[in-house]
Amino acid sequence: MEQRAMSYHSQGLSRGLAMLRLLGAAEGPLTLAQFARMLDLPKSTLVRILAVMEEEGFVRRFGAPPAYSIGHTVHEIAERYRPPSVAEVAAPVLRRLAEEVGFTTNIGVLDGRFVLHLHVEEPQRALRFATSGTLEFAYCTGLGKMLLSTLPEDELDAHLPEQDPWTGWTPTTITTRPDLDVALKRIRKAGYSVDDEERNRGVTCMAVLLPSGGPPVISLSVSAPTGELQPADQKRILPILNEAAAELVAEPRFESALGALRTRMAIS
Repeated sequence: MEQRAMSYHSQGLSRGLAMLRLLGAAEGPLTLAQFARMLDLPKSTLVRILAVMEEEGFVRRFGAPPAYSIGHTVHEIAERYRPPSVAEVAAPVLRRLAEEVGFTTNIGVLDGRFVLHLHVEEPQRALRFATSGTLEFAYCTGLGKMLLSTLPEDELDAHLPEQDPWTGWTPTTITTRPDLDVALKRIRKAGYSVDDEERNRGVTCMAVLLPSGGPPVISLSVSAPTGELQPADQKRILPILNEAAAELVAEPRFESALGALRTRMAIS
């Protein structure tokens, strides 16, 4: 008997939520007849559910014959809702990746001529190559070159220093547009990018794209001492990086977080 009662109440809750979704998608109030037609439910059932929802403020009834719209309770809940940030959603995935490979993990987006690090996680060792909120030039970083590789050629200049040669941070830094074009072509073909001590001596960074469909396009990377991220290591880590990128995009809250980031970047 108790299980049957629970099933009945669960069914009523499910129907009530379906009605709220219909109201949220409708261009105006909905009548009882419209609810009945859309949900294929008896009017008597709908009247009982709507009465409870009206009493709790989830719907508002007006007119004759009555029509229903979203109530004040829904608006109050919506006003309190704060979408998660990409950093919040990414943190568990980046933390597991950092511990699995033993390297610092980062996610970032293009912000003008720079890469903005949205979140950084470090393994349990003394390695720190960037912090959340850090800005780095795009042309000389693994994250940056991965992101630049997604742009049409006529949009690249807006994300590069105005005049080349650009600052050469180390002997291996790419400092001219022709050399960068060659590197970006190679990255597009390989599906990943490598900063081979281009920004900091002794540090190598390897990056892939998040398969989110964007915008904004987000890149995921690992940074490590160069001796620990040689070509053979990169080949071994690439599928792990891609798996982590896919896992992050599959997180249930990722789309909401991406939407919040999109709004934030449009405003800034």
